[in-house]
Amino acid sequence: MNKFVQRLVAIVAALGLKSKFDAKELTKEDQAALIEAYNKAHGEQAFATDFEAYQKEQAAQASQQEAISSTLAQLAGIAGVPEGSEQTPEGLAQILASVNALKTSLDEAKANIDKLAKQAAPAAPSGNVVSVPSVTGAHTPGFAFGIQNPLFATTKRYNAILVSGRIDGTASRKDREQLEADFGQYSESLSARYNELRKSGQLAQLKKQAKVDYSALTSDTEIGTRQLTIRQDMVIARIVALPTLAGIFDTVSNVQSGQVLTNVLFSEVSQAYQAGEVFKGDVKIQPEKAYVHKAMAKLRFEDMSALEHAYLNYLNREGSDPVKWTLLEWIILQIATIINNERNQRSIVGCYVPPVAGEAGHTNFASTGILHRLIGLVEENKVMPFTDEELADFDSTNIGDVLIYFVKKMSTRRSDYKSFTIYLSAAHRAMFKEWYRNKYGKDTDFAGVNDLVPNYEVAIKWVPFMGNLKFIFATVAGNAFLLQNVPGEEYNNIFERHLEEVITASYWKEGAAFGFAGEQFKNREELLKNNGRNQFVFTNWPVITAAADATTVDVEAEDLEDLGFLIKTSANTKSTVLTDILNAKEGVVYRIECGSMSNATTISKAGKFDQVDAWTPVAVGSYIKLYWDAKKGKFFEVSRG
Repeated sequence: MNKFVQRLVAIVAALGLKSKFDAKELTKEDQAALIEAYNKAHGEQAFATDFEAYQKEQAAQASQQEAISSTLAQLAGIAGVPEGSEQTPEGLAQILASVNALKTSLDEAKANIDKLAKQAAPAAPSGNVVSVPSVTGAHTPGFAFGIQNPLFATTKRYNAILVSGRIDGTASRKDREQLEADFGQYSESLSARYNELRKSGQLAQLKKQAKVDYSALTSDTEIGTRQLTIRQDMVIARIVALPTLAGIFDTVSNVQSGQVLTNVLFSEVSQAYQAGEVFKGDVKIQPEKAYVHKAMAKLRFEDMSALEHAYLNYLNREGSDPVKWTLLEWIILQIATIINNERNQRSIVGCYVPPVAGEAGHTNFASTGILHRLIGLVEENKVMPFTDEELADFDSTNIGDVLIYFVKKMSTRRSDYKSFTIYLSAAHRAMFKEWYRNKYGKDTDFAGVNDLVPNYEVAIKWVPFMGNLKFIFATVAGNAFLLQNVPGEEYNNIFERHLEEVITASYWKEGAAFGFAGEQFKNREELLKNNGRNQFVFTNWPVITAAADATTVDVEAEDLEDLGFLIKTSANTKSTVLTDILNAKEGVVYRIECGSMSNATTISKAGKFDQVDAWTPVAVGSYIKLYWDAKKGKFFEVSRG
């Protein structure tokens, strides 16, 4: 490549003008900045001198190529037979010599043209990229990690900090604006790349092998862009390697606000043959709602220097890490780690609570997860829970027996029960193993404890992020799933300055749903009468039963074990008012259900409940949902029914 062209390309990249340069959209200001940077890098008047030399070289090459082309045209008109030659041995020898001479001349001309063409062509690979460029190499004076992309240029302060390992204390408004612009560009690109990898089915491969197929990144892609893409894949590999619910629940995308899943329920249709119009059977079309809520993450850093110090401390702490993240990557990775963990937790135990204007809400209240969606199916009279006391609680001495009893009850309602999967908290898997070994002795066949319900061979999946909750629920594989709109949009952060502070924010949508639940009945009585036949979802009902005449209920055991959030009142001997939920925790929606109308427990608008309208149940099964705000020392209502 010509010296001038090589220098020019480097300056264009350093100034971040490549896209405008390629599109021939440089403004006068851009051109002036380019020339100024060129002269600053290579000496005064270097641009004019190098450009003039380049023009002369191009003119000389063009003149030489034109002369060769003219010669070829003349040679091409020769018939190949010398004039006056005769068909004699001597004449044939003369013709052969002429042809060989012509062939030699043509070969020499072709070689000269090929040589000139190679000199004039841009220095770019001609085939697919085989080797992947390094993106964790040594820093160069111009670029962090030696990655020749504007985002890694050391002319930017955050990259200079990475390379030098110190803060020089000369941050300016321009530095901050540059960081804001680059952060937005990078996070938007990262989010798009995440979505691209998911659509092409490469996220799983990236998670397992930390590798991805780069065959689409052909040689005509600029080297710095390729390096940036691979670098982003490394960030994404770290993100998808975080704890996840993948493999337990599927994820459905492109749900913007809500989606209706249509269930078709058939009654019995078969009968013995007879002639004529004798029809049998009925079809019910029932919609199942799948909805998402909008969530967000907004963080505020007090000032730029505090952010940079935290960044340097990370680099010092991660001294053995082969990857030293840039400031952009570091911020996104830290935020992504927090969002990932909170979203996983919310996908299981979350319950959407409308935010209080101007107040930051608890992470669990941003959307509704699997368990509260399951409870919603019960409240919608689609699912009849197993309320047996034997199924409400378990420990290492009886967990397997409880599961056997659960499947036995389910099998009386579904002949295809073996196609169902049982879901329990991953925290209880050790409990199940202990029970299994005590029940059946040592694993003499060396197979270990199988994740199956004994005797019935129904699969068990252990769900993380459920804590100590004693929920047991079952459905056909793939029927319970998580919802989102655009994959990876939570990593599309914006970054801006507000006075002396730095703010980041991202927005996304999420939720949970069951594709098929069962027939919806008009009321609880009809649901109970049906007794769970033709349901696609089954669950126990792990309630905390309040003592008779109790004015308080404790949701924590003496050993600090969390007993759950379902509370059921009992028959009372006198008028009883609930005054407190002892050991209530923030981020939990408690559901208080009427268990008996005998002097039914009520709630008055007083004390810790003075922000809640008085509640008096009208029937067994009536409920109210509340959450606890520790700062205000009050309970607040979510819903009632």
